[in-house]
Amino acid sequence: MTIATTLFASLLLALPPAGAAVCDPKGLRGAYGLSLTGSTAIGGQTRPVAVLGRLVFDDAGNLSGYVSASFTGLILGNPVTGKYETHADCSVAWSLQDDSGGFQHFTGTMSDDGGRAGFRQIDPGGAQSGILLRTMDRCSESALAGKFHFMTSGSTVDVDTAVESDYISDSGLLIADGTGGLSFTTGADEPVLTAGTYEVQDDCFGELVLELLEGGNKKATRHFRVILVEKGRALGIQTDPGTIVALQLVGAN
Repeated sequence: MTIATTLFASLLLALPPAGAAVCDPKGLRGAYGLSLTGSTAIGGQTRPVAVLGRLVFDDAGNLSGYVSASFTGLILGNPVTGKYETHADCSVAWSLQDDSGGFQHFTGTMSDDGGRAGFRQIDPGGAQSGILLRTMDRCSESALAGKFHFMTSGSTVDVDTAVESDYISDSGLLIADGTGGLSFTTGADEPVLTAGTYEVQDDCFGELVLELLEGGNKKATRHFRVILVEKGRALGIQTDPGTIVALQLVGAN
């Protein structure tokens, strides 16, 4: 089983079909949150993957940032640098090099305002479901405040063999108080319960610690790394060992 790509389908619907729009090649500039999910065969056997990052595109075809990836339920993080190209037909392409010297290559389609891009990795065996969403230059805890539709999709995985086991899918309403406190409810008629805490860094990365009810009304603590993006959204991945789970928060105010 691979991570469900439907989690980000609504974000991709606004992208223009290939050849159907004209874009300003300078529209893709500044800082963006990145999410890439699916499966990868790079480096060996096919296994699920969830990637989260922040990339900054400058005015001269260069980019830099930081990317975290969960391959076998363990998080690996690296600073990255690279080059990119954008075109009037809304196509985009970029390459990334991490601090180990390895390169990865991506292509996609951006929206006509440059605020988002759907993309895929074109290296053999690369993951296919990616989204870039413009983020802010700076953030604070008050940037995550209000009500958010909370959606996760993924699976648990053996950290030694990369064999998937249980499928994970959660939804509900997450309430952030703007000062580091979280509450959660599974529905309009269900109680709102204190659920955890969060921190937001200057670069718009954040950490969520949530206690959510699982089978038998037992609480389980789950940790997420997120990147806040424009229009009241956040992208994320679960960072607990043995999980490969993508997260999306969408403002519900």
